[in-house]
Amino acid sequence: MIGAEQIKVNFETFNGVLEANFEGERLEKLKILTDCLKERIMFAPASTKDWFNNAFPGGYLDHVLRVNKVANQLHKLYAFHNANESYTGEELNFVSLFCQLGKLGDWNNEYFTKNDSDWHVKNLGMVYKFNEHVPAMKIYDRTIYLLQDAGIKISHNEYLAIRNQEGLFDESNKFYFYSGQKETKFRTHLPLLIHQAIQTAQEIEFQMWSSGNSVIQQSSKPANASKADKTIRKAKAINVENNPNFNEKTKSIIDSFFTD
Repeated sequence: MIGAEQIKVNFETFNGVLEANFEGERLEKLKILTDCLKERIMFAPASTKDWFNNAFPGGYLDHVLRVNKVANQLHKLYAFHNANESYTGEELNFVSLFCQLGKLGDWNNEYFTKNDSDWHVKNLGMVYKFNEHVPAMKIYDRTIYLLQDAGIKISHNEYLAIRNQEGLFDESNKFYFYSGQKETKFRTHLPLLIHQAIQTAQEIEFQMWSSGNSVIQQSSKPANASKADKTIRKAKAINVENNPNFNEKTKSIIDSFFTD
């Protein structure tokens, strides 16, 4: 679990990473997207099961920031071993920040909702369930759909990294990973790096859950953090009923943050 103040810091950090790594029209569109889904980005969990990874309010954003941090660390590791740099820093940061966007649901409905089945909560640790109002799609497919619907173009490298983020956990990725000849191998290691970053972040979060440690990351408010421009498209806010652990003090902090 993380508190409201840390969620606020995480969102400011997220905006700071955007400002530092993107520019021009793409930055403006990412700001609009972020503002459109702001409350869900801030308060959505990262998964349905408490033991899996970050199944609590604010878990998604905490996870995404960890993936971004690990991805940049892995980039340095690849460079240390003289791997070819076959992608840009913008591509690396874009994919690590947005490849799991589909976990937020569609424009009108959040993907994870509070589980009302005590049996599933007690026996499976499934504290959230999938929202039946969100059409069934793979996370990466919904991510790509949302990005294109928001007018955000993605490069070939970005597409492959988003599409293959699950690695061989997704059977359909065998085409990409089981290449029978050198011509069909990935021509960039970005998909491998992103998959490794996600798996590393998930394992860290599982170990934190197992040991009962706090998931607060070492971060501070960046100097260039800013609120996104107002969007003409308004997505529905996250349902407060899905955050039963927020007490009145926490809610008041959150409310103050959204007051212009």
